[in-house]
Amino acid sequence: MKSSRAIILGMATAAMFSLGALAQESRQGTISRVDSAKGTIAVSETQTGTTGSSAMSSPQEYKLQDPLLINAIKDGDHISFTVEEKGGVKTITKLQKQ
Repeated sequence: MKSSRAIILGMATAAMFSLGALAQESRQGTISRVDSAKGTIAVSETQTGTTGSSAMSSPQEYKLQDPLLINAIKDGDHISFTVEEKGGVKTITKLQKQ
């Protein structure tokens, strides 16, 4: 009984760590709006999974973890970025212009 609990606990722990890794997956998209007052940007993500597809999704709004980044970006910039949910808000933790 103890060994089965240990196995289940180990599997649950591994699942939590793998979900965290998925949540920090690098994404790509195009900035469609920069809101300096709110410290947010809207990004249309490039759809992945379809070979040769360059379709864009509808823009999603994200908060910037580093508010100084807002000065280095503008509408139309192609970016790769990493998102984490912090306090119920989708936050860009890492951003790089392409």
